Amino acid sequence: MTLNPDDHLYINVTIKTPAGFSSAFVTTPGTTSAELTARSVGHFVDNEQLESGEFELALIRNDEQVVLDINESLETYEIVEGDTLHLVSCQPHIDG
Repeated sequence: MTLNPDDHLYINVTIKTPAGFSSAFVTTPGTTSAELTARSVGHFVDNEQLESGEFELALIRNDEQVVLDINESLETYEIVEGDTLHLVSCQPHIDG
């Protein structure tokens, strides 16, 4: 993601994989969930900490998980400096 110099409000968020790997990302409140998901999945796949696949971001607050709509910005969900987001697989889990 290329940050626009006119975007003077940057926030640092942590993103965690289902396996518990985490990394910090600098972004803006106007970034969409889809943009940050693609960027974070690419990072974790490149570092062999995640298998390629379909993922979405979720925010856990007050013991409730809220899955972020891919078309909505982070500011829609009042995501702020220091929040932790979780990558959640969109693929069904199959036992066996």
